[in-house]
Amino acid sequence: MGNCVSRSKQPFPVFSSSSSAEKNTGNYVSDGLPVAEPTTSFWTIPATPIGKPQSQKNLPSHADVVIIGSGISGASFARTLLECGDCLHVVMLEAQDVCSGATGRNGGHIFPATYHDYEDLKTRVGENMAKKMVRFRKAHLDEILAITAEESITEYTQCRAVEGVDVYFDKPTFKEAQRKLQVYQRDMGEYAGSYTCYEGLDAQERFHLSPLAVGCIATRAGAIHPYRLVTSILSRLLTDYPKEFEIHTHTPCTSIDEPTSSCPFYRLTTARGVITTPHIVHLTNAYAPALLPALKGVILPIRETMTAQRPGRNLHASTLHGGRSFVFFDSPRKGFDYLTQLPEGEHELMFGAGFESSMDSAANAMYGVHSAAHVGGAMPIYFGAESWGAEALPTTPTDEQDVGVGLWAEGRVKAIWSGLLSQSADGMPWVGNVPVNVAGRKAPTASSAPSALNSSTRKLKSVLTAAPGEWIAAGYSGEGMVHAWLSSKAVALMLLGEDLTEVKTWLPELFSVTEDRVKMAKRTFKPDVVLSGKKRVFSP
Repeated sequence: MGNCVSRSKQPFPVFSSSSSAEKNTGNYVSDGLPVAEPTTSFWTIPATPIGKPQSQKNLPSHADVVIIGSGISGASFARTLLECGDCLHVVMLEAQDVCSGATGRNGGHIFPATYHDYEDLKTRVGENMAKKMVRFRKAHLDEILAITAEESITEYTQCRAVEGVDVYFDKPTFKEAQRKLQVYQRDMGEYAGSYTCYEGLDAQERFHLSPLAVGCIATRAGAIHPYRLVTSILSRLLTDYPKEFEIHTHTPCTSIDEPTSSCPFYRLTTARGVITTPHIVHLTNAYAPALLPALKGVILPIRETMTAQRPGRNLHASTLHGGRSFVFFDSPRKGFDYLTQLPEGEHELMFGAGFESSMDSAANAMYGVHSAAHVGGAMPIYFGAESWGAEALPTTPTDEQDVGVGLWAEGRVKAIWSGLLSQSADGMPWVGNVPVNVAGRKAPTASSAPSALNSSTRKLKSVLTAAPGEWIAAGYSGEGMVHAWLSSKAVALMLLGEDLTEVKTWLPELFSVTEDRVKMAKRTFKPDVVLSGKKRVFSP
């Protein structure tokens, strides 16, 4: 959630740590293969049928396209590829369960950093590109609302527009936020969207906040049940494309070999056998460097802490039973926390971040004590004792709600877990074809591309994809919900060899993967800091 804002003049600036990034300087979470998480995400209970471990047919020996990863990037890519492509055989590999990674462990926010980042982006990449990058982020809310409507899963996924509120507790930071908002609105014009500032008592009373709050900036945002989004779409694709699409869980890809004279395709070794393909699509976000070693030090993993909490008995006036989302900026140098609320059940508060975790070690994939302690106790401070009210008691579940009984705690903090997000060394996602000098291995020849045969003559009819190669959408720097869907959609259209004229109008060119960009990112990145957007807010 969120990128950072800084006034650094470096070409691709780097910033001080914050949010719930659990890291030790020079000792990041291992960037190897995915591991089984020791904590249970509240989103994933109950598990959907597709999300449960199950006996599987044998791994096929060959596929036209192999997707590695089954989160929101995988869902977007597979949906676009299958619906726009022509009879491609697509295999998705998942190291653990479907949607068990960052997507299934995040906060459900669709709340992009806009005015927070704009001025810095303008300095770094120019006004036109800064506008394009912000518009790209903003486009995700309407895109995901449209997708859930098309899939008839809007209610099931709890996908909705909400009032998004940035809450500030530091006067200089709030004043700087207002100044940045003015710059953003002046330059973006009609594309800026609607923002309203509230100060002091006005902010406290309107949003039922603590007397410590000094101001708020409110706008349109979104929220969703991310696990249900991904598993619904993948389930539907399996039903609609039974011959073309298959998912293999608990099938980590452990190595990739380049084509040889005896095998003209990539050769992927997995825990369940070997599969060959002309196209590999890396959609594992923080884990991408495990199979693309050149990206080590470019895409880095960071662990964050999330919770599901029972709301105080008076809190409905603040949160509107899921109609509002919040980002809390506690200190100009400590970062932010974020909150959405479920619109049903016990109206659980999905609260995450915990900037205290910068002192925690996350090598064992467990959340840190400091971050857990912070997120477990922060909300009554942010909202104030009166607005929070008495602690809620667990409700008695009905037969329909009898899910997770005995699994969740009975106090305020119902569940606590952590997840691995990615940090891009230059603050921007990595999207598109992976050049061979970055992949570190040869690509299959053009003749290896999937092709269709004329049913009567049995002769080659047409090539179905672009030239064989490796592809990626990753490095979202904690902002996957406002980068992943459209990034992965664009990659699918690239792989299909589609006319990209329309795509180029909305996909920022600077997201492309090049050898020069990799080198620049490694030169400018410092291992003791976390990049961009809301994460460090407005510190000089």
